[in-house]
Amino acid sequence: MACTCTTIKLEESHLGNKDLDEILRKWKAGGFPNLERLMIHSKFIAVNESTILGMSPFELRRKDLQTDDGSKKATFKLSTRSIEMSVTPF
Repeated sequence: MACTCTTIKLEESHLGNKDLDEILRKWKAGGFPNLERLMIHSKFIAVNESTILGMSPFELRRKDLQTDDGSKKATFKLSTRSIEMSVTPF
């Protein structure tokens, strides 16, 4: 997973919670350094089942997530079958 984009928008994707977990773990570790906005819509995002970074999607939307080096912060919006992440320098 390598991307130099500032915005990634995936409509009708086949990504699920496990995929989101992997993407966010990579972002936290410093991957996707240019990413400012991530929007994913998928019927496979489950709000009541598996976790993302050890949290339910509803818990995630109430938290700010920081990169491991503390340089960026992400906030989340969650709706039915979609998640949106906005990144700001910290």
